[in-house]
Amino acid sequence: VNNIVKRKSISNFILIIIGAASILLFTSFSDNQLSLDGKIIDTLPDNSFNNANYIAMDINGEPLYTIKSPLMKHFYKDDTIITKSPNILLFREGKPPTKIVSGMGSIAYKRNNIKLFNGVRMFFIDKKDDPVLKLNTDEIYIYLDHQLAVTEKKVTIKKLYSSLKGVGMKSSLELGEFVLFTETEGKYIE
Repeated sequence: VNNIVKRKSISNFILIIIGAASILLFTSFSDNQLSLDGKIIDTLPDNSFNNANYIAMDINGEPLYTIKSPLMKHFYKDDTIITKSPNILLFREGKPPTKIVSGMGSIAYKRNNIKLFNGVRMFFIDKKDDPVLKLNTDEIYIYLDHQLAVTEKKVTIKKLYSSLKGVGMKSSLELGEFVLFTETEGKYIE
């Protein structure tokens, strides 16, 4: 009887050790599966919005630009908004707004800078009754404080039957001037 009791005690002790080891192993495995890397945490947005409308105002309460997007992600740490398929209206004093659409966008709202990429299309009208100037490029930077649009990519500009192509561009959005840097070619038809 003593041997049987000793065997049961040893068996129970071994089962307790195996059970405790299993629990520790399972807990360790679960922690590894559920933990997040610190780098991932830094890149998670602070806010995420579906079907969002964003209006940026100047210090006098006048609108600078609006953005409509099916998805916006706000990152507080670096003061940026990432947008999917943004539809942007840039307002200019006394002139029609400039419309810009693209596949993706990044807005540094405190610095008034916008980066657009993945099929950028800009629609520019200098005066109300003017024909629309259409600009296509892969990527463009817009510096709102200076009313400049800049790209190093290929650019195509069309207005009525005239067109201009080149690589690299600087544009004054206020004056409606577009300067292409290299590989320029075009045709002008009245």
